[in-house]
Amino acid sequence: MTAHNYGKPPTAAQREAQRHFRETGAKVAMSEYERTQAAFHANRERLKAERLAREAEAAARKHKNLIAAHSPNVHGGLRHR
Repeated sequence: MTAHNYGKPPTAAQREAQRHFRETGAKVAMSEYERTQAAFHANRERLKAERLAREAEAAARKHKNLIAAHSPNVHGGLRHR
């Protein structure tokens, strides 16, 4: 909060107080930004891990189904003539 002198230049103490409040405000804003960025990156990494796990599971299931479909010992598999 600034004191209003209405046309008078600020005193040295007022300038010092304004500088201090600007610095404090900038630090708070930066720390909020950093927390937001950290949360965003953590969430992105979590979602990426979940997606990779789903893709690996789907690939394993597809591979298992291909093996089962081409195995002569499994019902419905290819038969050699």
